[in-house]
Amino acid sequence: MSAILWDLDDTLLETLPARMASLAHAHQVVLGEPVDPVELWRSNRGGTLEDLARRLLGDDYQRFTRAYREHYYAPGRPAPRPFEGIEAVLRSLHAAGIPMAVVTSKVSYGAVEELEAAGLLPYFRAVIGFDDTERHKPDPEPVYAALDRLLADYPERAVIVGDSPADIWAARNAGIRSVAALWGSIDAAATLDALPDFTARTPGHVLELVVEQGFGR
Repeated sequence: MSAILWDLDDTLLETLPARMASLAHAHQVVLGEPVDPVELWRSNRGGTLEDLARRLLGDDYQRFTRAYREHYYAPGRPAPRPFEGIEAVLRSLHAAGIPMAVVTSKVSYGAVEELEAAGLLPYFRAVIGFDDTERHKPDPEPVYAALDRLLADYPERAVIVGDSPADIWAARNAGIRSVAALWGSIDAAATLDALPDFTARTPGHVLELVVEQGFGR
């Protein structure tokens, strides 16, 4: 039995508005000037929040990540919603006995909290977050960590479903296949330029690919 690995933001959960608001807030508070958060995040090309903060502030990057997370995880914030069709796809895959994990560059406590609030946590056997590995997507380390947690017998038959170039590169670096999740991608052109093995324009297309290609089996 192999596995299906999912990215979190812009793939499972619709978190973009909240993340962009927090990005704009952190930039204003720390750097003292407004910014177009979408263009700023696109320039990060799927890198982590820490990657972006280091590029802006160098060794003082933690001021930026702290301001971002204080805003994003502020008490009373609304819980992010799953994309339409996601839960039905996960339910079908789970019922078929296919092991699944989340591999995200978000801190693990935040990822688990959001998955639980969205009602998706029971579908996953593992959640690998930013603080679970030393290196992060596009490095294959978090992919290997997820496959280890899932005890995947045939990792070459595993697949990553994600919306960013980093997801596609991480899959390639780990020697597994990739599906570009275009339904929530902030920069679909950049993700397609990373040359995914397959593309899916809706969550339902992922289920079709599982049947056609035998992902996770």
